[in-house]
Amino acid sequence: MKHLLAAALFAAALSATAAPAPAHARPDRGRAGPMRVAMFSDGGTFGDNSFNQTCREGIEELLYANAPIFVQFCETLAPANFERKLAAFAERDYRLLIGIGYRMASAIEAVAAEYPRTLFACVDGDYDEILHNIWALTFQVDECAFPAGYLAAAWADLQDPKNPVIAWVGGVDSDSVNQFVLGFRNGAAHYNAVKRKQVQVLGDYVGAFDDFGGGKKLAEEFLDDGADVVFGVGSISGNGAIAAAKEYGKWAIGVDTDQYNTLVDQQDILLTSCLKRMDRAVNQIVTAALENQFWGGTRYIGNLANHGVGLAPFHDFEDQIPERLKKEIVDLQRRILEGAISTGWPSKSQK
Repeated sequence: MKHLLAAALFAAALSATAAPAPAHARPDRGRAGPMRVAMFSDGGTFGDNSFNQTCREGIEELLYANAPIFVQFCETLAPANFERKLAAFAERDYRLLIGIGYRMASAIEAVAAEYPRTLFACVDGDYDEILHNIWALTFQVDECAFPAGYLAAAWADLQDPKNPVIAWVGGVDSDSVNQFVLGFRNGAAHYNAVKRKQVQVLGDYVGAFDDFGGGKKLAEEFLDDGADVVFGVGSISGNGAIAAAKEYGKWAIGVDTDQYNTLVDQQDILLTSCLKRMDRAVNQIVTAALENQFWGGTRYIGNLANHGVGLAPFHDFEDQIPERLKKEIVDLQRRILEGAISTGWPSKSQK
């Protein structure tokens, strides 16, 4: 899709709560050689074709470019292990520790306080007060989920005008999922309002991010109830929901990365994906640490304006989605950027 609007370059779009001096590199206790980096997944694998894999790709791009880094990828399967794993790598003189997922946030804060000269970053982690050696990476995913919900409702209405239904399948009931879900639901509601339609929205949580079978089963329930488009929001659990849509001969919308490139068996049913450009953010964090420009104590906010979030191309549906609908989606993004339309996030419960 020739989409998204002219905006500031990603590299210039670091939004921060404060502007302290960067946490410059400390002597590495006599060690020479590449900067040591460790990345920790939030209870999942780096081969999930979604959340964790996207973060890993941000570092892999640097490795392919021969950046002077040595990297360890650690799959921490239980939250009880988070602090122990982080501390073990901090003790081994790793310069930068990156935690993937909101559940890592408290462990990172605790360990960062004990190792003030080690650098930390947390994807989806946020804090009321950010320690000087933590860079929090947050994303306004509601800004891409809103037009995705509008697209899903419009497509369901086009394909099944007598009973248009869309559904979302979430991993865990958490802010990082609910921000997608609320934007998606409100985008569909906006379609209903402006088009005077009654597209129904179904949805529920699997209760885990790594339950492919659970995501598939939940999606099957919604498909049996008439769902035409399924939005999988939950890593491997979401992938199961997309697989179910394929089996039912229906359509789906991916999440985090362009899942057209990762879920090759479901390419022909993916209308688009909600991009959460964690790969870009991670890449920039590591590069900043290499250049002694790590802005600890601050928050990065990925949004439409800096291309930190967005919609993937329509791929196989480029010629099937009406031009009128494409223009409406572009206009929605423009209005979100201008503040002329609200995605509804945060909801009253999050304020």
